[in-house]
Amino acid sequence: MSQRRNVLMLSLGLFLCGPIPRLTAEDAIDRLKMDRLRKQHDAITELKEHRGQRTVDRPYQDYRANLHVHSAFSHDSRGQIEQIVAAAKAAGTKVLMFTEHPAPHYDFFVDGHQGMRDGVLLVPGAEMKGFLVYPKQNVQAFDGADKQEFSNIVRGRGGLTFVSHLEERMDWEVHGVTGCEIYNTHADFKGESRMLASLKNPLWLIQAKKMFDAYPQEALSSLLDYPADYLKRWDELCLIHPHTGVSANDAHQNVGLVIRLIEGGKVQIEDPLGEKLLELDKAVFSVIQKIPEDAAIGTELFRMQLDSYENSLRHVGTHLLMKDLSSESVWDALNAGRAFVAFDWMADSTGFDWVALDNGQRIEMGSDCSWKQDMLVRGSAPHSVRWKVLRNGKQVYESMAEQISYRVAEPGIYRAEAWLDFAGTEQVWVLSNPIYLRE
Repeated sequence: MSQRRNVLMLSLGLFLCGPIPRLTAEDAIDRLKMDRLRKQHDAITELKEHRGQRTVDRPYQDYRANLHVHSAFSHDSRGQIEQIVAAAKAAGTKVLMFTEHPAPHYDFFVDGHQGMRDGVLLVPGAEMKGFLVYPKQNVQAFDGADKQEFSNIVRGRGGLTFVSHLEERMDWEVHGVTGCEIYNTHADFKGESRMLASLKNPLWLIQAKKMFDAYPQEALSSLLDYPADYLKRWDELCLIHPHTGVSANDAHQNVGLVIRLIEGGKVQIEDPLGEKLLELDKAVFSVIQKIPEDAAIGTELFRMQLDSYENSLRHVGTHLLMKDLSSESVWDALNAGRAFVAFDWMADSTGFDWVALDNGQRIEMGSDCSWKQDMLVRGSAPHSVRWKVLRNGKQVYESMAEQISYRVAEPGIYRAEAWLDFAGTEQVWVLSNPIYLRE
């Protein structure tokens, strides 16, 4: 009997998945270990308890935003606005910027989510023509325009455009865009070939479910890799003209697996959208997991949701420095580049600051101004971090501290990265937008 069980389990694994390739570099599968997730959970608690009380004296408040969010308007999501807003509040988000997939049966601007809802500001938009598009009016009629013309139309009418999924558009050079994504959760996920293969293997999923149930945030965020390719291209684009860097949650709540009992002595494997993936004999599935004898047809036997809205929105956010919580202030901050990207799943980044100082006067992130020989750039954070200062994409300074000051010896485009000592490894935590100091 045990030999039959082993054969069935091996056959099922190979049938659904095939061998999982082994990569030389550490990836999400290597990081998905119960003891490692527990250490990360403990590190999150410790960082929260030892957070510094440094206050930032600046004329703006920090409002956390999530860009690139999908709801049930999009064909590949079933998310209802009530659950998305509740998830945003749990994640500390104040601004939700939606990017629905356009379709003929609705107008993503007119019908989309907008206005204040339970303390969260909703902004309608679309993932369209390779951009995150936040228009001031309907623009679906211009779908036939090329990318440069389309961006010009949106921008000319007061809207925002960000180049999306940079991994697919490294050769794009669209003048006048608001900016580009400098991190995309889905792009990070697509690079995890072993995890993608493992998700097709119910044997792995049942084991992984224990980790996702115990440490859902840490398990989801195990996919985080430093976005070197995105940042390299962003630095190149900023040399051409200013690009506001934003993070893309690409939140759909559509990654996972549901297994339910169906007629004919079978079980059906579905994705979280209810789409059928596969049918198996009930006897085969019962080898993996016991089925209650009184289970009725339609009974859900297994559910695993990898990308819940709450965990997806908490994973990374774009912090906007604004006068108040309004659409006008959102536009002002994004157009000006007063923003930074933070992987807040590790620690709350509120209080991060990156400025240039001219005789003590603040020059905010995103500013474009003249360089002077006595200028400084200054960074501060609520934790001791490894600061990396980059000029035109090349690192020029590094220090471990809560606050740093660096004398700017020459003109250039200066941005900062803050890295945390997190559960025994260094992890990128905050990516500032640059300050443009011109000759």
